[in-house]
Amino acid sequence: MPTDFSVNKKIEVKIQRLISLLISLKKINDPRLSEVIINEVKVNKDISTARIYFNILNSKNNKKHYEQLLKKATGFIKKEISHQLKLKKIPDLIFKYDTKEQKALYINDLINKAIKNDKKQ
Repeated sequence: MPTDFSVNKKIEVKIQRLISLLISLKKINDPRLSEVIINEVKVNKDISTARIYFNILNSKNNKKHYEQLLKKATGFIKKEISHQLKLKKIPDLIFKYDTKEQKALYINDLINKAIKNDKKQ
């Protein structure tokens, strides 16, 4: 069991680095993707699916629009993963906007409000 985890973790890190490089070196022919940051990659147990969590530098932009741009580039990204990583099976790529930061800020704001309310009483 521990070896499954370590293999998956290595694959996640390699996929994250590779996609980040493809974006930063502008290998993907869409200049709008230069605003995308790959935060995390999660591969399921059998390595059939990889969920790629991303963020956008200018967070005011439409998240769904960037998900669609990344989805269009999936074929190219999978081809590059197959060349670079030499996996038996290339996982299906699912791009999701990463909401962890917004959730953390929201919870932090709630905690700060609770502390202020406690100090008033």
